[in-house]
Parts: sequence; C-alpha cells; structure tokens
Amino acid sequence: MHPADPTEPGLGRVTRRSVLAGGIGAALIGGLAACSGEEPTKVEPRKLETRAADDELPSETSPQTIASGPPLVTGSFVSAKMGGRQTRWAVARPSGVSGRLPVVVVLHALNTNEKSIFSSKLEMQNVLQKYVDAGNAPFALAAADAARNYYHPRVDGTDAAAMILDEFLPMLASNPQLDLSTERIGLFGWSMGGYGALRLAALLGAPRVAAVAVCSPALWADPRNYPPRAFDSLEDYQANSLFGQQAAFAKIPLLISIGSSDQFFTYTRQWAAGLHPPAAFGTSAGGHTNRYWRSVLPEQVEFLGRNLAR
Repeated sequence: MHPADPTEPGLGRVTRRSVLAGGIGAALIGGLAACSGEEPTKVEPRKLETRAADDELPSETSPQTIASGPPLVTGSFVSAKMGGRQTRWAVARPSGVSGRLPVVVVLHALNTNEKSIFSSKLEMQNVLQKYVDAGNAPFALAAADAARNYYHPRVDGTDAAAMILDEFLPMLASNPQLDLSTERIGLFGWSMGGYGALRLAALLGAPRVAAVAVCSPALWADPRNYPPRAFDSLEDYQANSLFGQQAAFAKIPLLISIGSSDQFFTYTRQWAAGLHPPAAFGTSAGGHTNRYWRSVLPEQVEFLGRNLAR
C-alpha cells in the first residue's frame, strides 16, 4: 500500500505534520441503514472464521501498568444495555485544574478495555497533561468497557453504543465527583473504537459532538469481507456499516490518522474519499500497532481540544 496522494479528490492533505482541520457533522439519525431506497444487491458473505484476526490486539489478561500522571477515577455500573453486567469505567482529569470540564469519550479497541488508553503503552492522559500545561483549554478523558461488542446492537442483546449514550454519558454528567459537562463532547477511538466513535458521532450529530478523532478505524467496504466478530450477519453489516453514511459527517470536525501499512488503510481511505467537506486525513509509516497510535496522540489531543474550546 502507498500513502494517499495529497491531491486526490475527497481527501485532505495527507502528511501527518500538516493536518488540515476539516469540518464534518451530522443531524441525528435513527439508524445507519443505507439512505438509498433501492433494493440491495444480494451478497453472500465469505466464510472468514479461520481468517487471521486483522483488527485484533493480543488479549490483555494481566493487570495493566498505568502510567504516572493525572490520577484515574474509576468505578462501575450495572448496564442494562450490556446484558445486566457490571461495566467498568475510568476518567482522567488533568492535574492542577478545577471546575467543570468538557469531556472526550474514549472508545477502546478489540481485546482492550476502559484502562487501555491510560496504560503505559499509550498514556493519553499524559499527552493531555502536556497539552494543558502548555496553556491550552483543559478537558477530561472518559472510557467505559465495551468488551467485544463493536458498538452496535448484537444478537446476544448487548449494545455498547447504547450503553455509552444512554447510561455512561448520563452517569458522567450526574456524578459530582467528576464535575464534567456532556452537553458538547469529543469522541476518540482506535481500531474497533475508531469505528465506534464514528458511529456514535453519526448518531449524535452536531452540535452535540464538537469533534471526532480516530486512529486506524476498523472499516470494511466489502460486504463479503467482514469478520463475524464485527457483524452478526449480512443484514447486520448493511444496517451498521458506515459506508454510504458519509453525508452524516458534514458539520463535525473529523481527524483520521492511519499508518500507511495498516490493514485498514485502503478501506479507510476509500471511506474518507466520500466525505464532503473532506476530513483531516493524516498518514505516515506505521501499522496497526500501539507504537503508531501513541505517535499520533499529540495531534489527536490538540485537534480535540481546539475544537472543544470553540
């Protein structure tokens, strides 16, 4: 794969060091089914159960080492949207800051959890602290454990997107210890969570969503090529795929970062080409790895903070 041509129609300039601030947004949509009234072409999905897990990180089975920096506030709630299970959450506020803060909701990747973004592998809270210490407007980070749900309704009755919207956000707003405002939020996600952040942005729309920043979003353009872990059936894919939904992002600022050797690069570039106006699209050498995601976090935090402060 090769980095996208900066002059290609539908994409912003593609150097990570000169990211454009594209404006994107959405009116509230009741679902993500295709807007066309035409009958969909019958497609038989391929059998992919034996295919390598191309969007997965190794399962995190041991306690994570949380990097030093702003302390985490953690807790849990019983989530009806997640089948009645205890759902853990974590919040980081920058140190040295008081008062009510806006929040960026973090949606995690497959086989990770609510603490992964704060672990020594990524340290998003330390990137945020440096951003605030440089004199920029502060905000908080908040994540909830979505398990392997993929942020849409599944046949097992769980729906992590509904958990975020109907349970987690109200909890954040009503918890006096956290002192957070959710009237206007940012969204951040990587891999599975990148897809999830885009889907939630489309559901909420502007002005509720101030900005979205995603890394390596798990997107499949080919309806024969999605894995069962992401969608339960062809009908599920057709109802929840983001392809064909780019018009929902016309007024929400959006930054997409993806390594040029990432397995989702082609699909992500194809999806971004349908955005009008174009998103900020940043790429450089790198793959579907923590190393790449950590390298772009400063730009992601700056993009989210700048748009939240408007």
